[in-house]
Amino acid sequence: MIRYFLQGMIVLIFIERLQSCHRPRKPYKLGSIFKFTSQEQNLLIFMAIMSILRSEPIFHKCREEEIGCELYYPARQAGSLSRDAHVFRLLFCLVSLVAANFTVFKLSENQAKKSESIRILSAVSWILIAVIMLHSVFTSLVNDTNRANLTAQILLIASVACGIVSWREKNLSICAHFLLMPIYLLFGDGLTPALITFIALSVMICNFVPENSLPSVIALLIPFGFYHLGHSPVISSIPWHAAFVGIPGGAALRILPAIFVLVHLNFSAISSIFVISNSLDSSSQQSPKTSWILTETLILMTIRATFSCLAASIHRRHLMVWKIFAPKFIFECILTIAFFLAANSFSILRQLKERSNEKRRREKIQ
Repeated sequence: MIRYFLQGMIVLIFIERLQSCHRPRKPYKLGSIFKFTSQEQNLLIFMAIMSILRSEPIFHKCREEEIGCELYYPARQAGSLSRDAHVFRLLFCLVSLVAANFTVFKLSENQAKKSESIRILSAVSWILIAVIMLHSVFTSLVNDTNRANLTAQILLIASVACGIVSWREKNLSICAHFLLMPIYLLFGDGLTPALITFIALSVMICNFVPENSLPSVIALLIPFGFYHLGHSPVISSIPWHAAFVGIPGGAALRILPAIFVLVHLNFSAISSIFVISNSLDSSSQQSPKTSWILTETLILMTIRATFSCLAASIHRRHLMVWKIFAPKFIFECILTIAFFLAANSFSILRQLKERSNEKRRREKIQ
């Protein structure tokens, strides 16, 4: 249902943009449609968004209460333990990572000239993709826990270092690409294609949807991403395996595994903050508008969590209350709280950045 709501809203936005495009003459003719589709590649973006939205059933996992639900071939392979299924997941993951890496650096090359640091980061990115594949091989095929933890720790340190370098080069897309590489390990080889398609969907939506419709679309995109990334509102489906990525089983530090599980579970809510921030300029003039969009999105998510609470209270004597209604309310609250914390963290970091920029301007003036 969330997918159909989101598809309908994207279609309405496309029709609205089509009607509001510049028409050189009247009456309305097909020539203006071709002119609209040629500008900013609106038609291609619309078709890509709709195709990614339709790909959600490929990674969907059937629950017990879903009658007549059929798993697609990738979803069946994701739950299989056979060696053929492992090889299929590794190949699918490799193709997705190569496509994402090539797209990110190709777009950055088109936007600006490549510096020497960006060229080095482009070469290092292919090495990090090889490290991700080695980690998947050690985890699934070889079952070597020690080497899998070592490769995960190497990737974590290297991706953070490359992210800092790209941040200093003021290339946010490459910085986000490197910081996402440890998250690929959290999701594993089976859900990495779903994660990459969801990130691509978020980026295209921030470039396609107007600002006045962005809060409603983001409020629908968050639960869509929850199901698109293979989650279900069931307690037994919590991804506990993410707590052991790069961390030994008997580690004394418990906060880091908890963060890994929460990031895996609430990635759609956390990434939506960056979708909103990238859709607007980071200047001080746009900061009130960004804060208002975050507030409006939080209000819509709170309304959805409130209705889940009402549904759980109405069906409190239902036979499946602890199977369906109560877990649904719990996961809605978790997504809302994660969005609230991420939005506040983003606002604090943005204010600190604005203060540092103002301080530098004053020093230059003096």
